[in-house]
Amino acid sequence: MSFLLSIDKLRKLENPGITLSCDLNPFFSCGSVMDYPQAQLLGFPNQFLGIAAFVVPLIFGVLVLARVELPGWMWMSLAAGLGAGALLCMYLFYTSIFAIGVGCPWCIVVWTVTIPMFCVVTGYAVLRGFFGAGVTASPYSRVFAQHALLIGVLWMCIVYGLIIVKFWTFFSGLL
Repeated sequence: MSFLLSIDKLRKLENPGITLSCDLNPFFSCGSVMDYPQAQLLGFPNQFLGIAAFVVPLIFGVLVLARVELPGWMWMSLAAGLGAGALLCMYLFYTSIFAIGVGCPWCIVVWTVTIPMFCVVTGYAVLRGFFGAGVTASPYSRVFAQHALLIGVLWMCIVYGLIIVKFWTFFSGLL
């Protein structure tokens, strides 16, 4: 998704009036969101950050499929990175939906992947004891870890619900 968004960003820089493939309507439009400062938090387009950031979980996935035993510090680092990514997603969700008032369809897909991935990886790291015995022994941590995917899905359902509430005028017209 980040790669497609990056291509669209470059196309928009070349031709600011262009209609992008993700410009679905006035409520859901990547091109509209790209015009705001929040689309370049670190001084460059957020899409480029996504390209770099998603390489890491992809590499982890390949290593896991290859049955490579990864050390605990790597899982903790991945969980921390995904945690930062989930926080960034929540910030971008809030600013996109509530401050700007337009949803970026590709961004919503990125949120849908990042948040459950954070929950599942963190849950795995907790159950394997990578955060230490105290965290693993905590009943709250264990409940989170044992239901990490469900928690990630519920989290996203709340996000989707808030989007529906915010854009109810649009969605009610579809009924």
